[in-house]
Amino acid sequence: MKISMDKIIMAMSTALDLAQMSSRNSDNDKQDMIIEKITNVDYSNHKYMHHSKRTAYIALRIANYLNLNEENKKEIYISALLHDIGAANCFKESHHSTTFIKQHCKIGANIIKPLPRFKKISKILLYHHENFNGSGAIGIKGSNIPLESQIIRISDLIEILYKEDEPTFKQRKYIQDWVKKQIEIIFSPKIANAVLDISSKDIFWFDINNICFTDVILDRIKPELNIYLNLDEFQVIAEIFANIIDDKSKFTARHSKGIANLAYEVSKYIGFNEEKCVKMRIAGLLHDIGKLAIPLNILDKDGPLNNEEFEIIKSHVYYTKIILDEIEDINDISTWASNHHEKLNGHGYPAGLTAKDLSEESRILGVCDIYQALTEDRPYRSGLGREKSFDIIQDMVNSGFVCEKAFSNLRNTLISSHKFDEI
Repeated sequence: MKISMDKIIMAMSTALDLAQMSSRNSDNDKQDMIIEKITNVDYSNHKYMHHSKRTAYIALRIANYLNLNEENKKEIYISALLHDIGAANCFKESHHSTTFIKQHCKIGANIIKPLPRFKKISKILLYHHENFNGSGAIGIKGSNIPLESQIIRISDLIEILYKEDEPTFKQRKYIQDWVKKQIEIIFSPKIANAVLDISSKDIFWFDINNICFTDVILDRIKPELNIYLNLDEFQVIAEIFANIIDDKSKFTARHSKGIANLAYEVSKYIGFNEEKCVKMRIAGLLHDIGKLAIPLNILDKDGPLNNEEFEIIKSHVYYTKIILDEIEDINDISTWASNHHEKLNGHGYPAGLTAKDLSEESRILGVCDIYQALTEDRPYRSGLGREKSFDIIQDMVNSGFVCEKAFSNLRNTLISSHKFDEI
């Protein structure tokens, strides 16, 4: 099985953009803070909606202007799209607190280390908040800062300065003047002058304004990523995102990985081949990736959700499918993962599917999700024991919600396997 690296990176970027949007909707936003003292600019109202993609566009325009080689362009493209991966659960704070800026650079560098094929990206992310004069998060300066990191730095800041709700012709001079003032402070003359030349053309600002047409605008300038990962390599990326998803809420510290292991073991128990077992594990790792779009104050609410909050949290499976469908080579994994809240009687969500629409794989993922959720601690209750969880799921089977065969296979797997004795 071959999976397009380009599609994977774009899907990851979409997930990060959704996380940025959910951060703005959180009660934890600190609206009175500014990005960093050295910039002396208030960024509290920035929307962040297309932050990673617009940053990638600016970075690629600089890379092309400087005639960098194709390998450098690929590294810059991927780094720009994923530059805030270390702050996936608190984007607003990532551009406010000097302490957190340093932390999220280090976290991002560590998160991305296992990324197949592109080992330099970890270092690029580590230094993407450094300033030319050495006043940045980690304190290196000048040519000691990787060129790729310098390019991400200026692209990131220009994107944050840009206001989506204001005409570009009213902003361009202000942004250009601001860049000029930061030469030898935040930016090297080489990088700043490249930006000033690029931004003197109208097309730069038209593209910035219309970045929502990502496929058209980025496709014109991005490097070709004719790279395909095998299933094991893709599983590494799924692990990266499962860690981010599970870390978003203190109450889901092992949820995705727990379901992934359950799905794999049940699949082995019923005789699926190894490739399908691994696919089921990946579906478990990624089934809640859409939760990056859900505000933390809802995920961590200390009590049952009200109707409005429940409607919001239901959308996470919709976003899971939006993200995973970008990776055209994994349609089966996307379907299994995004159907995990559907029910046989049509009373699930988001599509209200019925028994005839739900494959065996989707039914297994669904029952694994229920069991894992029941046995985990939640803000409003402690995790339940195995037998109590079995009783609850059996009631759901009797009521026509859950597949009896899928539940039987889960129960038999758990009973027969010592791996799950602690659950």
